[in-house]
Amino acid sequence: MTSHQQDNNYGIFAPVEKDGKSLTPVSNEKFALTVMVGVPIWLTVVLPLSTVYQVSKAIVKAVSPAPPPKKLEDSGYQVKESDIIPRPKRTYDIVVLGATGFTGKLAARHLAKTYGCKDDSKVKWAIAGRSKEKLEAVKKSLADELQLPELTNVPTLVVDTSVPSTLPNLVRDTRAVVTTVGPFQKYGSAVVEFCAKFGTHYCDITGEVDWAELMMYQWQGTAQQTGAKIVPFCGHDSIPWDLSTSQLVAELKRVDEGEDLASVEFVDELKSAPSGGSLETMQLSLRGEKLPPIEGGEKPLRNTAKGGHHINEFSHDTVFSLPKLDVPSAQRRSAHGSFFLMSVINSRVVSWTQALRQGAPLSYQEVAFNPDQKTAFCNTFGTVFLVTSLLNPITAKFMSYVLPAPGQGPAMKAMIEDSYGAIYAKGTGTKGSKVESLMYFDKCPGYLETGRMLVESGLSLALSEDSLPSIGGGFFSPAYGLGKVLLDRMVETGTHFSVRHVGEQGSNKKES
Repeated sequence: MTSHQQDNNYGIFAPVEKDGKSLTPVSNEKFALTVMVGVPIWLTVVLPLSTVYQVSKAIVKAVSPAPPPKKLEDSGYQVKESDIIPRPKRTYDIVVLGATGFTGKLAARHLAKTYGCKDDSKVKWAIAGRSKEKLEAVKKSLADELQLPELTNVPTLVVDTSVPSTLPNLVRDTRAVVTTVGPFQKYGSAVVEFCAKFGTHYCDITGEVDWAELMMYQWQGTAQQTGAKIVPFCGHDSIPWDLSTSQLVAELKRVDEGEDLASVEFVDELKSAPSGGSLETMQLSLRGEKLPPIEGGEKPLRNTAKGGHHINEFSHDTVFSLPKLDVPSAQRRSAHGSFFLMSVINSRVVSWTQALRQGAPLSYQEVAFNPDQKTAFCNTFGTVFLVTSLLNPITAKFMSYVLPAPGQGPAMKAMIEDSYGAIYAKGTGTKGSKVESLMYFDKCPGYLETGRMLVESGLSLALSEDSLPSIGGGFFSPAYGLGKVLLDRMVETGTHFSVRHVGEQGSNKKES
């Protein structure tokens, strides 16, 4: 990370404005169509169907015998100490599990494009999945796209996460596993188990917070014993928000070691499109499929790094209105905020980091950026319409024909040329100091950049274990577990990040 003055003509939003990327306001015609057609359909069809269905489910549940609670999943696989290869002696630095899926292929693409795939490449990597044929097809496709014929020689590991006997082949001989195979509640638990047992570092792109908390409850002790670092949420959920918050804290302490962060407000300017895998995970969550209970109602994601419960409060101020935004950009003076669905996840990850570092009480707010109030209304209504539609089987079936299927996602051209993400944060310290930051991705943050974030998280674990802020094995948030090591890798491979005290002289501003 280098330090220099920012462009006075642009300020902190300079990289976004110089790129010329922006969100297009909805037209008057689209706004009218939403109000005159979309809203009446939602009120007369979608909402009544979902209400009746959910009420019926609740009644049936109330009068039916309660099913026995699910039990924690454990394969029972026993690992001898002699089975564990010391991490420095393992063949691979990183293995991508799920490389035949949409985001997994993007992760493999980043590895090949950035680090190469020849025998003398500085990163040793492999891809893994259930089908040898599909893995070979992914390699051939990427080799043709990137004009890297040697990519077809990248090793492939055939594993099935539902067959425990195949998983030692995945985790035993690599320093880190990075996985995109979701929903993780269905396909991820055994991978966490075997990484913890074999002392293999682990990253994923889950947004399933309750599942991650359950995994921590179940496998924390094992990971601590073997030295495995288990770091979930290493994609668009929730690295930008977690790292940005931690860097605001670091900037406050750079000037005054005694000051901590008291509040943070995020404005998320995002242009992307959903993939089928993300929507499948959302549907699973909305169906309310129960996880095994955590004994005693324990909340592992509120524990400190030493293991005790963190007593300082964390509050998430959820925004359901369409507020006028105050961001330091002349081009964004007419902007309005709206509810951002993923803020529910991001806030819990930031809360986890606050607990791990035993931070001061922290207030958190996050909104989506919209170029004007009409766009804010349409985007808010679109979110409500989507979620409500998935709450009953009739409209959910219709949506399955409209939305991308699992394995599908945005076109590469759109992800590179049209999509972007600018995450602006404004913080207030416990002594009243003001700080702000911007994390900018000039490509699709939800998928293309998520593949990159995941890989760089795994490489932080595999190649820089001794430089990481976290000590020993166990479960860690991205910011607490990987910290500046990850941020530096992201900056080196294409992310812009800047942080500054508001009103401070330019010579003290930090920018990357």
